[in-house]
Amino acid sequence: MSNSGDRNLAFLFGVLGALILILAGIFNFFGGFVLLAFGLGGHAVAAWGRSLVDLIVGILIGLFASIGRAGGKDRALSAGVILVVLAVVGWLGLGLGGGLLELLAALFALIAGVLYILASR
Repeated sequence: MSNSGDRNLAFLFGVLGALILILAGIFNFFGGFVLLAFGLGGHAVAAWGRSLVDLIVGILIGLFASIGRAGGKDRALSAGVILVVLAVVGWLGLGLGGGLLELLAALFALIAGVLYILASR
């Protein structure tokens, strides 16, 4: 596959991962209200915090996926490395593996990062 094909595929995986993570953040946000209705205030605050992390990381993944597609080989390499680090740190450090949607989004970000790295050679 050509470098532009690799970049387009990496962009697709990156944006898909970002959208899935933002969707997970929205689910966690509204799930916090459900927990609050059941009288679980501490769990609701934790769900809202998790939704904030999901939204921020999802926006970052989408931002770096678009940066890798727009620039030259150096930008693709930089965006690929940042996406790989963001996926691994998000999965291991931020607990994105706690839910199925978060795990799937981290996997897509990892695939996008590897594809950007391969497209930059």
